[in-house]
Amino acid sequence: MFEPFHEVVSNVSQTILKYEKELDRPIIGVMPAYFPLELIEAAGGYPVQLWGNNLPIEKADAYLQSYCCSVARSVMELELREISHMVKAYAFTSLCDTLINLREIYRQAFSKPTLELSIPITRTEVARHNYLESIVKSVTGGLEKITGNKITPDSLRNAAKLYGCTRALQRRLYRIRTKNPGLVKSFDFYSAIKSGFFLPGEVYNRKLEGLLAELESMEALNASGPKLLISGMVFDPLEIHKIIDEMGAWVVDDDFANGWRTVSKGDLNTENLVEGIADYLFNPAPCCCIYNPDNDRHPFLLERVKQSGADGVLLWYIKFCEPDAFDRPQLMKHLKEMNIPVSFIDLELTMTNFDAIRTRISAFCEMLEKT
Repeated sequence: MFEPFHEVVSNVSQTILKYEKELDRPIIGVMPAYFPLELIEAAGGYPVQLWGNNLPIEKADAYLQSYCCSVARSVMELELREISHMVKAYAFTSLCDTLINLREIYRQAFSKPTLELSIPITRTEVARHNYLESIVKSVTGGLEKITGNKITPDSLRNAAKLYGCTRALQRRLYRIRTKNPGLVKSFDFYSAIKSGFFLPGEVYNRKLEGLLAELESMEALNASGPKLLISGMVFDPLEIHKIIDEMGAWVVDDDFANGWRTVSKGDLNTENLVEGIADYLFNPAPCCCIYNPDNDRHPFLLERVKQSGADGVLLWYIKFCEPDAFDRPQLMKHLKEMNIPVSFIDLELTMTNFDAIRTRISAFCEMLEKT
């Protein structure tokens, strides 16, 4: 049932090259996070999301310090090794200082065009709108130049419908996992989500519809074992999900930037594109990387724990991710004050030895089973 998704995740380059040939569209590499894929689709591009990889870092250290997060370093490794040779341009957001600087490095080191959707750090909606107006114009103009196609109202509406459908299908998958712990293993679940980073929207939606039809026809399982909510920026490395599955624990929800925080977003409003993008960036799920005092992450996460029925929260920390690191102490404090068990794991996308991670997750699950 999940084999088509496993195949995509195991053969990323082949998958992208196959659909580049079929679509005859320029591939736009989308850096973390929250860049609206609808804009690339509307301009006639083929968006491919780059959230890092498990390549050993051999060349990127010449440009990025070792204390930069492994997401940025491993993504740059792809370009330096020419593995991402099929990517014609890159789309960035200003999610964190590392990504802002990474774009400038790409501009200096490589000849490929780069775009940046700068996320406003302002308190009011009016200020956000005023700031984004010029940014959106620059981004759409840049995409039109790269693809050679004009973004039209019709192409925007069609793209919004396509990716709105994608996220709606993914939300159905999330609901199945929450309502029926044990029905979907964690490794399978995130393989299904991750394959959407590389497949064209229409192809991915068809695969998801087939998967959902099978899952919704299956009987619910009364699975035992601790139920976890996982929170972090990136749900990789997928090997860790295999460990969770082997331990008989069940992930019932998440708060990942490339998971629920993105999947929860509704259809992009294309009638007023600036307002639509502002709403897309700031709602509905809060993120530690985006300043939005009207949408506090702490009560949001507490409510997710309650709704999902999770027994505990596992914070999934990518080393040297500063926004996540700054948020973690107070987040753990709030969870403990509400008597919600919480633990965390430190990891890097390039790691190959998971023994310490296995031990930490095992100890946390054992604690949950005793409470």
